[in-house]
Amino acid sequence: MKLKRFLLLLSLMIVAILPIHTAFAAFSDTSERYEAAVNYVVSKGYAAGLNDTQFGVSAEIKRIDAAVMIARVKGYSPTDSYANAGFTDVPEKRQWAVNALAANGIMSGMNSTTFGSNQSMSREQMAMVIATTYNLTATNMDIPFTDLKSTTKPSIAALVENNITAGKTTTLFGSKDNITRGEFAIFIYKAEMDVTTLPPEVISVE
Repeated sequence: MKLKRFLLLLSLMIVAILPIHTAFAAFSDTSERYEAAVNYVVSKGYAAGLNDTQFGVSAEIKRIDAAVMIARVKGYSPTDSYANAGFTDVPEKRQWAVNALAANGIMSGMNSTTFGSNQSMSREQMAMVIATTYNLTATNMDIPFTDLKSTTKPSIAALVENNITAGKTTTLFGSKDNITRGEFAIFIYKAEMDVTTLPPEVISVE
């Protein structure tokens, strides 16, 4: 009886001292392609699931959710003070993240008063945020995509050169296509872990 009590007490102590974010939820929507990346961003405290069983890998990521993830990546905190960026569509509890990113030149709004919190993030927006967050640059701007703007090309070239992402086809990056929560997790994972072994993005046939 004493041994059983001791083992029970020991197990409770172990659970109590473990950081909450080290216990991965059993996300039923996380396939092998996403598993390592999702577990990584959850373990680092960058993101959580949509609920206890769904990470939402196929759901398009909202700009506000991406902002909070990147703010956590950078180590910004809701307890610190940041200059008010002036956006009127940012939920109060998440203003710290948007203000921090805006103050540090990592993410800007759709205009001077609108952040676009509930808008989905596009691939070109993602490229600029990831490249800026991780200080990624390109030594070669000769990339084959025809759907790039001059303002986004350096960031996209940096991600391609650093094996973070590729195009949707051999000639299209898919700049205006929206990205998912699972894809965003992979971009962060690959940027931080220098991962080159994940399966490549599916290249469509033109």
